[in-house]
Amino acid sequence: MAQTVRDFVNDSYQLISSSSPTVPLHGNDQSKAVQFLNELLSSFSGTGLLITVAREVDFVMSIGQQNVTFADPAIYPSADVTAGRLANLQNAWLLLEGETYPLVNESRNVFFDSYKYDPQEGLPRFCIITNEVNLTRMRVYPSPSQVYQLSVYGKFELLSLSINGDMSTVSNYYIPFLRLALAKMLSRYKGRSQAWTPDLQQDLIEATDNMQSVSSQNLAIQSDHDSYLNGSWRVKAGV
Repeated sequence: MAQTVRDFVNDSYQLISSSSPTVPLHGNDQSKAVQFLNELLSSFSGTGLLITVAREVDFVMSIGQQNVTFADPAIYPSADVTAGRLANLQNAWLLLEGETYPLVNESRNVFFDSYKYDPQEGLPRFCIITNEVNLTRMRVYPSPSQVYQLSVYGKFELLSLSINGDMSTVSNYYIPFLRLALAKMLSRYKGRSQAWTPDLQQDLIEATDNMQSVSSQNLAIQSDHDSYLNGSWRVKAGV
């Protein structure tokens, strides 16, 4: 059974000797710890380095749809895909009648610096990622002239936790790192910076290195300007 968020928070406090199994937390200690925990989870989606598990999500795109939004439903409930903000895209492709069509992850600057007919419809060839405050927006170009299934494989922001919830959305091997990271934040919040010892700092450094060592990042830069004219790709794909 997954550990409760309440117990996880208590464990983090105990690392800095601010609490013990026989001494309850006081005032808003628990609620502030959950706030900091969610701030940590959100901050990890900035680079994706500390989100180690990539996963696939699917979404049906309608005819003419240009944009797909990804967000935490607790923050942006009207998002198209409510799997959390897309932190790091690794692959994206379309599926139509058993055939897959890979999308080129084009740089936003390159895409918008080029001439194109914006309302063009056809077989989508490119995806362009834009990070906004609480969501990620994926633009596909051209917009689909048929109904396609869009599949996205990448790292998504870990969803928010509540004090009455549990840690089931966090991988078991992630727990030791997250416990230490939260404890460091709490040591400063509680005015107990001296409780954050060199040994604890070394433990956190090692845990961080472990997280980053299994965090794959796609650093390839791809550009395919010639295929902005969609007709050739429709002929090649047979659609």
